[in-house]
Amino acid sequence: MKFKVLTVMLALVVSTSANAQFGALGGLMGGAKGGGGGDVGAQVVAFNEEANLISKTVAFALIQIVGARGDKTKIADIKVVNDSLSKSTDTKEIGSISGSIIKTNFAEADELLKSKDAKAKMESLSPEMQKKVAQSIFAVGVSALRMPGAINQGKSIISSVGANPMNIAKVLPVKDGLSLYADVLPKLPTLVSTGLQLMRDVKVEAGNPTAEAKLAPEAASFPE
Repeated sequence: MKFKVLTVMLALVVSTSANAQFGALGGLMGGAKGGGGGDVGAQVVAFNEEANLISKTVAFALIQIVGARGDKTKIADIKVVNDSLSKSTDTKEIGSISGSIIKTNFAEADELLKSKDAKAKMESLSPEMQKKVAQSIFAVGVSALRMPGAINQGKSIISSVGANPMNIAKVLPVKDGLSLYADVLPKLPTLVSTGLQLMRDVKVEAGNPTAEAKLAPEAASFPE
């Protein structure tokens, strides 16, 4: 029952947040009404911190899913981006690297989890690697449930530009973050629901993601 409820919740997250995303983006391009005011610069910093936390979590999770199932060549390639994201400390760079990882690895991770031989291949992994994949699927679920809050935060920031057009340059990073959400959020429910069911099939408990769960991005580990 909890699994079905979570699937419905994720689907609702997508449907209710899409309009907010595109409405916010449209507002930045013109016609935004004055928002809540305050220190826009500080609000943008807070938004970027949350956006980077979410995108970095999803990026590492996708790397883990792909890396756990990849061959030596794939693992060698993906280790490069894993190390790059791990070592980066610049806010803008983290956002850029994470976004690139998500865009280039999402489809492969999704396909690996729903392929016909997914169960057999997951069972062939070590217990430690199975646990890593389960934790990654859980992390993606938590990220999906936290995105609407970040979207609303970004929408509020962009709305405030109407009160002071001089702030347009300051909020451009928010537009980039919302664009990433608009691209990836509709895809997350399928990956999470498929992944959670797969882990149940191999008798590995991934947990039940909630929006209140803590996000702690962790670099991927790879089979020896």
